[in-house]
Amino acid sequence: MKRQTDRLITAVCLSILAVIAVGAAVSGRFGPNEYPDSVDAAADMLIARLSEEDRLRVKNTKKDDLVEYHHGWGTSIRNDFGLWAGNEKLLRSACHGEICHPDDASMVIIETVWTRLQK
Repeated sequence: MKRQTDRLITAVCLSILAVIAVGAAVSGRFGPNEYPDSVDAAADMLIARLSEEDRLRVKNTKKDDLVEYHHGWGTSIRNDFGLWAGNEKLLRSACHGEICHPDDASMVIIETVWTRLQK
């Protein structure tokens, strides 16, 4: 039982480190004039900034597990792309013309990157 617990703890820690690594790899603030105005533009920018290792990490993540990226990578997306600063064009692009919560918009962007990397 202890061995299973140790393995689970190790797996969780490695997953957390992977999420942090992807978030760190793509962080870099943009000014309001540089914010992407669509999900496609945001995905283009993110994919261009991902290392090959991070591309494979995201690609190999199960779609249902993308929520693991919410805090590390998702936080960078929300901050760097102005989702908390009122980037209405990107918020509307992510949420079918409506202004939605930045958390929801960042997950749409992450899912878009994931979908593109599946090809």
